[in-house]
Amino acid sequence: MYQGFYTIASGILMQERAINVLSNNLVNVNTPGYKASRLVATTFEEQLLRVENGRDTLIGKSVPISIVSEAPTRYDADSLIETGRPMDIAINGEGFFRVQAAPVQVDETGDATDFENAETAMTEEGAIYLTRNGNFDIDEEGFLVLRGVGRVLGRNGAIDLGGSSSFVVDANGEIYGADGRYIDTLEVVVPGEGETLERVGNSLFQLADGAEGRVAQQSTLVQKWLENSNINMNREYTMMIEAQRAFQSCSTALQILDKVNQQAAAQIASV
Repeated sequence: MYQGFYTIASGILMQERAINVLSNNLVNVNTPGYKASRLVATTFEEQLLRVENGRDTLIGKSVPISIVSEAPTRYDADSLIETGRPMDIAINGEGFFRVQAAPVQVDETGDATDFENAETAMTEEGAIYLTRNGNFDIDEEGFLVLRGVGRVLGRNGAIDLGGSSSFVVDANGEIYGADGRYIDTLEVVVPGEGETLERVGNSLFQLADGAEGRVAQQSTLVQKWLENSNINMNREYTMMIEAQRAFQSCSTALQILDKVNQQAAAQIASV
């Protein structure tokens, strides 16, 4: 009797999750270097059999109840846009910038005040994060920073620009001051063999199990440019409409099934 309820309820939960994922993609359409997420579904029985057998091989028939398997990230790069800001740096090719999280200052109300965006609440002081968001700034102490996260790392640690925005970054990441003095090299890293990335914020990632990655070999840096998000607005809106309509259809089906059961119960009681 209840199988129909379970099936429809799983559909409602799936579409609700899909709407949340798509909404987050749309909200970050203008976030430099943002990578879209996609929802991957599987059936409950498939997942249960995988866990019970400790393997990825499917066994037996599946039931029509869907659950979220994962929400993987699409890492394909998008086009670059010129900004003219010397602190903006884009990666042309593979890899990520490294940023070390700074301590979060809290005001009397308990709100984070050290940085400007919601990424702050997701970071852990001293942790190393990876990002393709090159919308950098210079903090009060003269270091190159990603606002909301922390200081950008070079080959010799945090990059100290001395507070000056008059610096040059060449294609290899070497940074020179206005006087031609070498400052540091902005390194771009990629996951090493067998290493995986985990999303920890809208534009932040970490290597799993404390991995350090390796220096990217097939990328160059472009100063005064930023990478767009890889969001296709038309596709995202279309998928959002599909998810909303599927959610509405599941809700309607649930109401219909509930009425059918009520009528069946009333007829049985009258016999």
